[in-house]
Amino acid sequence: MMAGLNMVHVPCRGGGAAMADLLSGQLQVYIGAMTSSLEQVKAGRLRALAVSTVTRSEALPEVARVSDFVPGFETSDWAGVSAPKSTPSPIIEKLNKEINAVFTDPKFKARLAGLGGTPFPGSPAEFDNFIADDTEKWAKVIKFAGLRPD
Repeated sequence: MMAGLNMVHVPCRGGGAAMADLLSGQLQVYIGAMTSSLEQVKAGRLRALAVSTVTRSEALPEVARVSDFVPGFETSDWAGVSAPKSTPSPIIEKLNKEINAVFTDPKFKARLAGLGGTPFPGSPAEFDNFIADDTEKWAKVIKFAGLRPD
């Protein structure tokens, strides 16, 4: 919508199936997680056109950001660790401390970077705020696009 492109969405059964369709020439472009395409890009079987994150990727520093061409565009995959709401605070604090410690481990950081990922350590409150902000952002996109669940 922001770029004024007219593309046809082709549903696939996950990133692996989309990658197979792209590599076989059944798809012309794939917009998805870097983790499912980075290996193919590094092997020279695919060409990365842009990353959709706020900053350039450490894994592909020479690849432009979509926002270089479409101001304000940003989207990225993320994963987080959560626990049931009734989990006692000391357990949440312990989990958070240990997970954040892993994020500083050079081997883990290198492995994550090799997959195209970036660690974002923080507090449980910061993660709550991140989720709330991301939910608000995507709610606006859904409303603007007039999307409805099937």
